[in-house]
Amino acid sequence: MKQKIAFLYLNTGGGHLAPARALASGLQAAYPDTVEPVLFNGFSEKMRVCRYFFEDGYQVSSNYFEAGYVLFYRLTEFPLAIRIGNYFVSIHGVRNLINFLREQHITKVVCMHEILILMAREAIDRVDPKIPLITLVTDPFTAHALWFYQKNMELVVFSEKLKKEAEERYGWDPQRVHSFPFILSRAFDRPYTPAEVTAAKKRLGIPEDKKILLIAGGGEGLKSADRLVFQFLLKKRPELLIVVCGKNKILRLQVSTMVDLRKAKNVRVYGFVSFMPDLLNCADCIITKGGASTVMEVLSVSKPVIFSTFIRGQELGNVLYAIHNGAGWFIRNPKKILEKAAEVLDNPELAQRIQRNVKRLGIRNGLDEVVSFIHSFKR
Repeated sequence: MKQKIAFLYLNTGGGHLAPARALASGLQAAYPDTVEPVLFNGFSEKMRVCRYFFEDGYQVSSNYFEAGYVLFYRLTEFPLAIRIGNYFVSIHGVRNLINFLREQHITKVVCMHEILILMAREAIDRVDPKIPLITLVTDPFTAHALWFYQKNMELVVFSEKLKKEAEERYGWDPQRVHSFPFILSRAFDRPYTPAEVTAAKKRLGIPEDKKILLIAGGGEGLKSADRLVFQFLLKKRPELLIVVCGKNKILRLQVSTMVDLRKAKNVRVYGFVSFMPDLLNCADCIITKGGASTVMEVLSVSKPVIFSTFIRGQELGNVLYAIHNGAGWFIRNPKKILEKAAEVLDNPELAQRIQRNVKRLGIRNGLDEVVSFIHSFKR
C-alpha cells in the first residue's frame, strides 16, 4: 500500500511552497512505487479573509510596511496571541483539513508553515491520531515561537542553532527534533561548471565574456530595486544588469519604464522566471534580501552577495550567517551598494576571496536526507 503524504503550505512568499514542491518531487523520484505526495494549500477558497490577511497581507506589508509586519510578528509570539490567532484560522480551516485528510486517505502529514501546525494537529486528532505529523521549520536560523508551540509532532530544523533552541528554550524532547542541511531544489545540488555557465549564458543570449550583476529578491521581487537600477544607470557601468521582479508587477513597470527612458542596452528586466539557477550561476555579484531560500541558493553557488534588506525577526539570522562567514555584506544605501558591487566586479581577487569563504561553509543540499526521513518515519 502506498503512503499518501500531504504537504501543507501557504502562499506567503516562496520559502514554504518551494521546499514543499522539492520534497514532493524528491519522494516521487526516489520511491515511485510506495509514495504518492499531495500538495495542499491550508487555506480553502472559503477562507478569503485569512488568505487576504496572511497571503496578500504578507506581500504588501513585507515590501511596503515592514514596521507593521515586524510588530505583528513580535506580538504573535506570545502564547495568548497564538491561541487567539489559531481560533480564527481554525473556524473553517480545521473542517477543511479534516475533509481533505479523509477524502484523500492521507497517511502522513508534513507541515510547511507555522500557521497551519495547530490546525493540522487538531484535524489529525479528529480523523486518526496515528497519522504522523512532521513539521519543517523553513527558517534555518531565526524562527517564530509558533513553530515550537505544539510539541506532539516531529520537528525538522536546518541548523544546530535551532535544534538547541528547540530543546533548551522551548523544552522539546531531543528525540523529536531532527537536524538536516537546508532543502534546495535539485538545480542547486552543486554550482555550475565553467562549461555549464557558458551554456547557460548562451541560452540567455549573454556574451560569454560579459560580467553580470544580478538583482533578485525571491517571488515578490527586491524592495527598492528601482533605486538600485537608478544608481546603476547613473554610473553607466559596462556590465550587464539583470533585474528579476518576481510577481511584483508594479516594480517591474517602474524599472522597465526607467530603463526605457534611459534607453539602456545593458539592463534586462524580468518578472517571475523559471531559470533562476541559470541566473545565479552566471552572476558575478548578487544583490538580494535575507529570505532563507534566496540566501541558501546564493551560497550554494558560491557567489559574492550584498544584502540590501531583510525582514527583522525571521530573516536576521540568515543575513548574519552569511556576513559572519565572510560571504558578503549588508548595505542599505543604494549608492553604496552599487559602489560595493563595482568593487567586486572590478577586483577579481576580492571576488575569489569571497568565493573561497563561501566554499568553506560546505553548503550542501539536504533534500535526499529529508526525503529519506519523511519516507521512513513511523510513529
